[in-house]
Amino acid sequence: MSNQALRVLHVEDDFADAMLVQHAVCEAGDLDISFEVARTLKDAKRCLARADYDLILLDLRLPDSVHPTDTLETAQSCAGDTPLMILSGSMTVDADHLPDCIARMDKNASFRSNKGEMPTHLAHMLREAAEAADIQTI
Repeated sequence: MSNQALRVLHVEDDFADAMLVQHAVCEAGDLDISFEVARTLKDAKRCLARADYDLILLDLRLPDSVHPTDTLETAQSCAGDTPLMILSGSMTVDADHLPDCIARMDKNASFRSNKGEMPTHLAHMLREAAEAADIQTI
């Protein structure tokens, strides 16, 4: 059992969305999670080269990679064994480009959920992605 927080690299170009995700997970209060945000795919590559993460939350459309397939393939090639979870506002149009084995969540639908549900739902999705990769936290 690890004494460290679940380390998440959140690849998201929208600062407000990144803060909303972090706030929601903190509000849920049921996971010890540490976030680092990369605003471009290039920044994400740098982060992955210098540090290890337990999970990568990936937006599919970034300033330097707008095609979802390219974004996913590049992230996977840099991620090694680190599991990926897609958190994207373009899920309705991009879902067909994703393999079924990739965990995903539509950011727009999640942020519009009933009051009080979104933090718990997002934290639950992170927990499921971590458990699928056999990651344990305190």
